[in-house]
Amino acid sequence: MKKLMVLMLGLFLFSLASAANSEPSYCCERTTSGAWCANDVESACDASYNAAPTSCESTSYCRLGTCYDSDEGICMGNTPQKVCNDNGGTWDPRPTEEVPQCQLGCCVLTDQAAFVSLTRCKKLSTFFGVENDYRTNIFDEVSCIAEAQSQDVGACVYESDFERLCDFTTRGECGAGNVVESLVGDNVEINSGKTFYKDVLCSADELATSCARQTTTGCYQGDVLWMDSCDNRENVYSNDRDRSWNNGRVSAADDVCVANDGSNVDCGNCDYMLGSRCAEFEGLAGGPAYGDNYCQRTQCVDSDGNDRINGESWCVGGGDDVGDRAYRELCVDGEVKVEACGDYRSESCIEGSVQTSSGDFGTAACRVNRWQDCVFQAEKGDCLNIDRRDCKWMPSVLGMILSGVQVETSGTSGTSGFSNPTSGNSFNNPTASLITGNAIFDSNKVEEEADDFNGVCVPNYAPGLNFWEEGSANAICGQAAAKCTVEIELNLLEGLTDKISDFEDALKDEDYDEAYTLCKDNLEGENCECLTDDWARDVNGICGALGDCGGAMNYNNDYNNDGYKLVINGKEAFFE
Repeated sequence: MKKLMVLMLGLFLFSLASAANSEPSYCCERTTSGAWCANDVESACDASYNAAPTSCESTSYCRLGTCYDSDEGICMGNTPQKVCNDNGGTWDPRPTEEVPQCQLGCCVLTDQAAFVSLTRCKKLSTFFGVENDYRTNIFDEVSCIAEAQSQDVGACVYESDFERLCDFTTRGECGAGNVVESLVGDNVEINSGKTFYKDVLCSADELATSCARQTTTGCYQGDVLWMDSCDNRENVYSNDRDRSWNNGRVSAADDVCVANDGSNVDCGNCDYMLGSRCAEFEGLAGGPAYGDNYCQRTQCVDSDGNDRINGESWCVGGGDDVGDRAYRELCVDGEVKVEACGDYRSESCIEGSVQTSSGDFGTAACRVNRWQDCVFQAEKGDCLNIDRRDCKWMPSVLGMILSGVQVETSGTSGTSGFSNPTSGNSFNNPTASLITGNAIFDSNKVEEEADDFNGVCVPNYAPGLNFWEEGSANAICGQAAAKCTVEIELNLLEGLTDKISDFEDALKDEDYDEAYTLCKDNLEGENCECLTDDWARDVNGICGALGDCGGAMNYNNDYNNDGYKLVINGKEAFFE
């Protein structure tokens, strides 16, 4: 209802604007103010998204349907397809009541219940650490709540062979003809058949059963509990036995002792999120005061020596070197499990955190690497749009050519584009250079304050390529190259003949450091920096950001310079 009201308000405001401005109505996939699938004037539509002169109900990109979150098991009706897909959901054009994944049933969680989908029930069962109990024969929330009431726990008392026995169980499992909601007084009437006493322990004195209190301990749903002599569970374990027994009444775990991260062997209120669970104590000393069970610390130690809470996950690897791959590691009951993200860096690992009472709880996930259209973004804002792609903005390099287009660079002179950078070994003399190829080189020179147009857009997480095979690798790597012309003024009247000769000799001897010094300091040339290794490395850094291109180190720290071609004054050269 709220969504409908917002949509109607938008239409109303638009109709006023339309009457005043006579502008046609457009369906904006996204407006400049950030709203999705709204009817507005064309000027209000974000140019980066779809827009059509019709109502949103008539478009394919803004059709309303059901959005289903397969991880959480949550369904959302009246959701545009684009919004659903961008948020990781599965979109279905049918209304919610017709989508099989959205059909509801009763999810029983010990003494609670929720009317949810099967997937949501599995999620809740995992979160609470109980066995999945999903009942499809219950068709409404009222009946589901009634089912939860049958899960009330307490003492089920009955007589057998002149002995008063007791089972601590649920109301439904007891099947008692008599139900006592509140036990008051010291005398309990003995009824024929079974009697259920809600929230009362079998060892309560008033029941006068054969079950003695707190004889052993055991594990139940991750906590350490006291057990009576009839092997019935009681309250959470504590060495303060009277507090734990609570006069024979059911007590919440937090009322017995605070949530335990595994540091207190005499408190059985284990907390999975804090990194503890019930386990049998196997040591010879330092164990609990009573019984054989305690809250075992389940934290792990990662490869960097950091403590990790049970259930916490984090990212490792994920570099740009040839052969690198991202991994997700997670701590499971004291053991570090490793999950690989997609090979060839087709996936990256992203991290987040959840705030808990003991600090941040780390979470990580493998996500598809969206690198394919980075090189086509000419503006910094489009490049860094994380909603649509995974790219970074690098400062452009003198003479840089990306995807056949000359990249603008402040102060560039004597540079020109070329259509086939690999067709020859040299360019216009006196000096020219080229880099392209099929490997990778590490470069972290990302300028945060680069101008919006004075830079290049490259993948934030360089993809892996089959550079050893014929195919798309050459095409991707061939998108980047650079041509730079060094210019000096041949003015014989100033007595520069000897210095020019020295410069030419340095080029002939491939002493490019000397040639750079002469060019810059004595000949006052332009673009002298193109003679340096630094210039070549900067170009190579952009090549390497496209994928496994250029000269590079692999994940074993072995360097290979087969992935580029550097030509200076007609001679092939290499940089260190």
